[in-house]
Amino acid sequence: MSAGAADGPRWSVAAPQGAGLELAGLGGTEAWRTVADTAALARDCGYHAFWLEDRTDTLPRREPQPVVEAWTALGALAATVPGIDLGLLAAAPPHRNAVVLAKQAAGADIISGGRLSLGLTAAGALPEHVAAGTVPGSALTAATDGPDGDGAGDVLAETIAALRALWSGTRTDAPGPAVPLAGAHAVPVPAQPRLPLAVRVDAAVPGAAARLPEAAVRECAVVQWQGEPGDLAAAIAEYGRRRERLGLDPAGVRHALAAESRVFEDRVARDRWLSTPHVVVFWSHHPDLLARRSLYGTPEQLVERATRYTEAGVGEFLLWFRDYPETAGLRRFAAEVVPAVPGPPVPAPVPAPAVPVGEG
Repeated sequence: MSAGAADGPRWSVAAPQGAGLELAGLGGTEAWRTVADTAALARDCGYHAFWLEDRTDTLPRREPQPVVEAWTALGALAATVPGIDLGLLAAAPPHRNAVVLAKQAAGADIISGGRLSLGLTAAGALPEHVAAGTVPGSALTAATDGPDGDGAGDVLAETIAALRALWSGTRTDAPGPAVPLAGAHAVPVPAQPRLPLAVRVDAAVPGAAARLPEAAVRECAVVQWQGEPGDLAAAIAEYGRRRERLGLDPAGVRHALAAESRVFEDRVARDRWLSTPHVVVFWSHHPDLLARRSLYGTPEQLVERATRYTEAGVGEFLLWFRDYPETAGLRRFAAEVVPAVPGPPVPAPVPAPAVPVGEG
């Protein structure tokens, strides 16, 4: 089975890793087998990539339940599940040390034969980061600063610069303050000449595209947006304008939607599920808001909604299925939704500037 036509969007899957309590009650071996089996199934269904999130705890409730550690799992998948790209979602500086992150990413890329992408985020700290002692508790309420501030945006920019320098295979000095390096190096380097970077952004946050640091706009090959179609359309347009101002091709980056998904038999079943207390209380969202930011519905509804996203400029869908650890949704989405969704519109070519008569 093939997930999509050659000219359609790219389709990727986020793992049933346990961070959403989807592996509650399982032992460690069962949890790992769930991740590994789902990766192989995603490949067999034709999905293009399989992503794990840089998480060690559950959210929104912190519970002592299984969460499969991403880098350990990525190394194992790189060696045992060929034929599908792999990625790490939303590594959060400064929770992750830049040198260790560079080594982990290079190692996984080498083991996989050059199939890894590394996702970063400028979002605020998570409760698990505070629990681990890597960031202060005040970071939970701190807003992400812009590219000229001293907050998460600057930490992201310094981390990107450090990673690119470390992956050159040479000794690296960086003054910090967020990522200070003194003669650091990370050898061996990745298998890919330029390991792809992605950044996670909430398009519903006002000015989200404008607040990303310039380093992210220049260096990231993929932007993984969250939000409604209208939010993404506006954010993607602003992101394109930023790239133009930097002398970069707006089409030189792929825009992805990171969203939850669940396939239902009919609209009544979807609406009944959305209105259950578990969904409302656990995720702390009004059902309408949750539905507008997600891909929930019948196959027909999902095709219509996914098409709205491609019309907004989305060229990739990164899906986390709400029926995990079951895989019926993953299978059915690939079979009934993916083939019917068109790719994003092709941008009109930019005309070459006219040459005045008598010149050239």
